[in-house]
Amino acid sequence: MEFTSVKMRNNCAIYNLDSNNIFINPGSACIAETEHGVDIGYVLSGIPACKSQECEARGKILRLASDEDIAQANSLLDLEKRSFEECKLKAKEKNLDMTLVNVKAIFDKSKIIFYFVAENRVDFRELVRDLAGIFKTRIEMRQIGVRDKSRIIGGHGTCGQSLCCTKMRGVFSPVSIKMAKEQNLNLNSQKISGCCGRLLCCLDYEYEVYCDLNMGLPQQGTEIRIGDNKCYVDSVDTLKQTIRLKYMDAYLHIQKNDITSDGINFSVSMPVIERLMNHTDEEKEED
Repeated sequence: MEFTSVKMRNNCAIYNLDSNNIFINPGSACIAETEHGVDIGYVLSGIPACKSQECEARGKILRLASDEDIAQANSLLDLEKRSFEECKLKAKEKNLDMTLVNVKAIFDKSKIIFYFVAENRVDFRELVRDLAGIFKTRIEMRQIGVRDKSRIIGGHGTCGQSLCCTKMRGVFSPVSIKMAKEQNLNLNSQKISGCCGRLLCCLDYEYEVYCDLNMGLPQQGTEIRIGDNKCYVDSVDTLKQTIRLKYMDAYLHIQKNDITSDGINFSVSMPVIERLMNHTDEEKEED
């Protein structure tokens, strides 16, 4: 099966869809069928995005969108805006503890989906009946998490780039504090949390790389033997593959290749230390 990446209308998530032997240029609109129904989307990749067996189609492309299809999609904006305001008003009247995030009308107007967040379970049966009576179509209420809320609303992270979640395919991967520790990050929750209040998605993206780079590197505070002397790791720079040791009255930056280990204990040979000490003395003389 061949896949094409498509960003559906009024949805930040990127879908891998079955190309269905229809190949459309990137940037062009297409009509596609997903788990939510038939809707219009925009092709991000005009060639198969994935041929791996690990990929799973989340729908299929039906055809290239016509001018009439694009005009109909634009007309849905007014319906979604009116639905959003009406739902907020009805929820407030019924004292429902929920926050409406987004409204999506299916392309053929056969269904309107309301996305909301809530701390507890919400009984929205009366709300659904009222909305169905107003809009004369099927109503679906979908409770989402705070990470999904950030994905829908969008924004920018502390890095200055658009939020990672807005570019993700499929479901969220679990992110743990272990990933932050592996990357030697400040464990202050405000430093490693995103706009949603959860741990940053990018911690998961970079975790495997840091695991590979940290393999064979001692952690901060680890004892290292230099001849008959014992020293301790002052800091570790994973990306530069160096550690900093305080040896006698100097701080020495040791390359990973200069460290030997028997699987438990770490050591550095005296010739390496002498070379580094001579280099440090030369730098002091130049200053």
